Amino acid sequence: MNKPFERRGLATDLAAIVGEGNVSVRQADKIAYSRDMWPKAQIWVHQGDSCRYPPDCIVWPHSVEQVQQLLSFCHERRIPIIPYGAGSGVCGGTIPIRGGVIIDLKALNRVLHIDDRALTVEAESGIIGQHLEMELERRGYTLGHFPSSIYCSTLGGWLAARSAGQYSSKYGKIEDMVSRLEVVLPGGQLFTTPRVPAPLGGVDWNQLFVGSEGCLGVITTSVLKMHPAPIKRSFRGFTFPSVREGTEGIRTVMQAGLTPCLLRLYDPFDSLIAYQSDAAALSADQALQSLIKALTSSGPKSTPKRRATRFGDWQRALKKQAVRMILSRPSMLNMAVERLSERCLMVIGFEGTSEHVDDSDALATGLLAARGARDLGPEPGRHWYEHRYAISYKQSPLYAVGAFVDTMEVASTWDRLLPMYAAVKRAVAPYGFIMAHFSHAYTEGCSIYFTFAACDSDPQALEERYDRLWGAGLRAVVEQSGTISHHHGVGMSKAHFMTNEYGDGVSLFAGLKKMLDPHGIMNPGKLWPDAELIDAGVELAGATRGE
Repeated sequence: MNKPFERRGLATDLAAIVGEGNVSVRQADKIAYSRDMWPKAQIWVHQGDSCRYPPDCIVWPHSVEQVQQLLSFCHERRIPIIPYGAGSGVCGGTIPIRGGVIIDLKALNRVLHIDDRALTVEAESGIIGQHLEMELERRGYTLGHFPSSIYCSTLGGWLAARSAGQYSSKYGKIEDMVSRLEVVLPGGQLFTTPRVPAPLGGVDWNQLFVGSEGCLGVITTSVLKMHPAPIKRSFRGFTFPSVREGTEGIRTVMQAGLTPCLLRLYDPFDSLIAYQSDAAALSADQALQSLIKALTSSGPKSTPKRRATRFGDWQRALKKQAVRMILSRPSMLNMAVERLSERCLMVIGFEGTSEHVDDSDALATGLLAARGARDLGPEPGRHWYEHRYAISYKQSPLYAVGAFVDTMEVASTWDRLLPMYAAVKRAVAPYGFIMAHFSHAYTEGCSIYFTFAACDSDPQALEERYDRLWGAGLRAVVEQSGTISHHHGVGMSKAHFMTNEYGDGVSLFAGLKKMLDPHGIMNPGKLWPDAELIDAGVELAGATRGE
């Protein structure tokens, strides 16, 4: 697999398959496709390395037949293939670490069929999520899948990474929605999974490819379950005395059989960031509120140069320096946060028929009140709904001051949830500032969505800090018997810890990979550790990578 492939004439050969206008070797395109939104890759850019792993070519197929021909061609010549959706992933899942061909699927973007009787929709993988939802809404339906990246992610990306939308407690994750897949295998063969849903008997072959991150083939089309569009929505906010009472409130709601579309609990500091308008009710200190605003500001609005003032420039410089100073001493900041009031904010919402929404809201309010919650009324929930996608677009100012910000979404059963929360906070605290919220709740357990930030004046040292932070955090999750990824995928970011979590499972994947992709051309270096050994089918049981 490591043998160099023949690059001469590659673009010409690919153009014979997809057309000359659908192949690019332009440097600007190579830079754009050399990374996704993995924060570590953004650190590389700030180190002056904007294209560490360039692809050899980028192609835009316009049909499933062209995808088949591309994979057959690359399989025969041992050329790496990286399936590409919209590049919004945050785990390095599309970085072409061995060069090769990026296959951008966004031209395969049609809704093929809506079955009003079966309540399913068939669509191509390249469709942007928001476009799919808008088409369903136009017909009176919803998919119920609303990741924060919905404006800039594709259906194929959701399937490849086992995405979870913000409403997963009601509608499930993407793997719960899929009933059939069409996949192009590495040799170019087209494989269609059986339409019979797994609950009716037999093996659910869809789960072989959902979450495989392009390592086993290219998903080109899928049939998904859909739902009637909701008639009514309601949202509400509550405060709890502590994280413990709040998580017990979540568990109580889910195990009572309720199906909230939204159920989210913020830890004390994240509560302040979520709703600064309610900060007084949470007994926050004014200086810390100022810090929050500094860390989450989207930056000064652009103004004509003639209106710029030296005072304004000085203010911005001082603000940057303050952020650098605070984030370069994460242990002190984390200790200060521990002295905050323990009160936590919860937002909850229901959607569906009017009767369902009213009954569910009343029952949930009673259950949460019995757990010590104080009802804040509808405003906090409405605030979340109106700003539910905004946070994903507010991270660039931190990179501008030499810092990084990242998220770690892990999950556990209820009995291990709070020990895992405490363990990760302890492990990460020396390397970065950390806060969290609890979301994506189910009857069995819940996800914790950690957010952390750190700074260093030396870009090389910043990358080392980033690696140490992630290693400490993931190790804590594994030691607490949690899972290291709930919905962002694995990519390169977490691959070195997959053996720690799955043990002998790495050998099973090695056998499957060797059978479907004997030359190891499909998205090399993603999902599992030691790609060289895995692709060769070498036993890795008992390995301790990432320690």
